[in-house]
Order: sequence, then C-alpha cells, then structure tokens
Amino acid sequence: GQHWSPAIGGEHRACREAVALFDESSFAKLEIAGAGAAEFLEGLCDNRVARGVGQITYTQMLNRRGGIECDFTVARVGEERFGIVTGTAFGNHDREWMRRHLPADDSVRIADVTSQWACFGVWGPRARDVLQPLTPADLSNDAFPYMSVREITVGDVPVRALRVTYVGELGWELYCPTEYGLGLWRAIREAGQEHGIVAGGYRAIDSMRLEKGYRVWGADITPDETPYEGGVGFCVKLDKGEFVGRDALLAAVEDGPRLRLACVVLEDPRSIALGNEPVLVDGDVVGRVTTGGYGYTVERSIAYAYLPAALAVPGT
Repeated sequence: GQHWSPAIGGEHRACREAVALFDESSFAKLEIAGAGAAEFLEGLCDNRVARGVGQITYTQMLNRRGGIECDFTVARVGEERFGIVTGTAFGNHDREWMRRHLPADDSVRIADVTSQWACFGVWGPRARDVLQPLTPADLSNDAFPYMSVREITVGDVPVRALRVTYVGELGWELYCPTEYGLGLWRAIREAGQEHGIVAGGYRAIDSMRLEKGYRVWGADITPDETPYEGGVGFCVKLDKGEFVGRDALLAAVEDGPRLRLACVVLEDPRSIALGNEPVLVDGDVVGRVTTGGYGYTVERSIAYAYLPAALAVPGT
C-alpha cells in the first residue's frame, strides 16, 4: 500500500463526500443506427435494450457458450439510433464482435464515434448542485431519473447527458462535441468551486467501483464465464426472445453455476492484490484474484476472485 499516491484517496473521498469531475473522453463510443438497429441489438444483448427513447440499459453480449463477450451500456437516443459506451481498450473488440453479426440487408450501420465526443463524469452527492445552475433543464430525480438520457445545454455547450456512474454515487456523464470539451470542463470546474469539486483520475474510479462491486470486462468477467457466474445475472431476460447465448444460459440455470465471482477483503489493509494471486481455502488453491485494490471509504483492501460456488459465501 505504501507505493500508492495519496492523491487517489483524496479524489475518492471528494467524490464520495462532495463532488468530483472525471475526464472519460477515452472511453470508446459506438453508434448503431438503421431500420434494423433495435432488432439487431435485441438479438445480441442478454438484457432488453430496445426500450423507450431516452432510456439506458446495462447489458452484456454473449457467445454461443453463454460467455460474456461485451459488457456496456446502451442508450436509445432515437427510434432507429442507439449509443454504446464501452471501455477504452475494448472498443475495437466490441465493434468487430457486432460487425460479425451484421445482417446482410444493410439495415444496420455501426460507426465508431469515439473521437467525436468528449466525455466528463460529474459524480458525487453534490453533482446536481453543481450542474443545475448551468442548465435550464430540470435535473430533479422525477424529471431526469437514473438510467436515462437527455439532450440538454450546460453553460453554452450542447450536451448529451446520461444519468449513469461507475462509482455508485449520484451523477451524470456529459458528452459534447470534442471541440467544446475544454469550455465544458472549465464551466463545470468554476461552478463546482463552492462545492469543493476535485478533478479525479482513473485510479480513484477503480477504487470506488471495487467498493460498489462493478465489474471490469476482460478481468472480472470474460468470454469464459456466464453472467450468472460473474454476478451480472440480473441483466439476463430469458423471456424476451431469442438472443445469442440464450440456449447456453437456459442449460446453466438448470445446472447452477460452478463458480461465482466473490468479493474478498484482506485482513491486512496495507496489502494490495493486483490480480492473478492465488486464493487458498484451508491450504488448497481454489481460485485466483481477477482484480483488486484499496477501498478508501471502507478502509479495506478489496479483491475479486472466482471461487467454487459452495465457497463463495459470506464468512468463508
């Protein structure tokens, strides 16, 4: 633990207790459009994503074995247009996975629009206090509920605002054309001064998502595990109709998960698990760490690991 910058803890606490601003412009952004876009996404996603315009869905895309190939949010921004936001390193993978399944009738178009949009996360219990004076839009919970998207103006900047966070706090992700990014950043920083706003980095985000239990694709969840094993089975809607991997999930429900992703806290908070460390129960290696780090709110060192289902229970 001694090798980690204390700035991470300061940014983490600012977000948990007041408000922090994060530059997420590197996140990969994909646009799926066309007359067949809704049907196309429904056939690939395990969750029901063709909801009303303005709604956001957290979902996975699966392979034929039921393993998780993609993990992201889908926002319906029009009748025939959807926006997908995925991890910085996964844009190429997710785009090509979808392209491999495109229908032959040109009814669906996929565009990588990552460079067109800047993205800033404004997260924390005072996020609404910072943003509301900057926009004529109503940011109340009734008018702008969790997991919804609105086109608004923040300062002088046209913004696509998504009420989502990756840290488990109140907040929004704000997308604007890249050329307006600096102006939007400055407006938020200035409005946030009286609320103690702090600019945060990805290490702070990772610390907070570890506490919240949000997964990282490629480590916590991969093409080798099903949503039920990875702890995201709540996304699966088996009753929505056919989608890739559904048959495998039906079989998995009958058999029950062989493994489960478990949250493990270390006795020594100064020890940090980075990934791939062996996990032992009664001296036997039963799994390995997928991701880990320090939770500055709970003040514990946290790790996630796949364990046999019988061992993945509190108190083990």
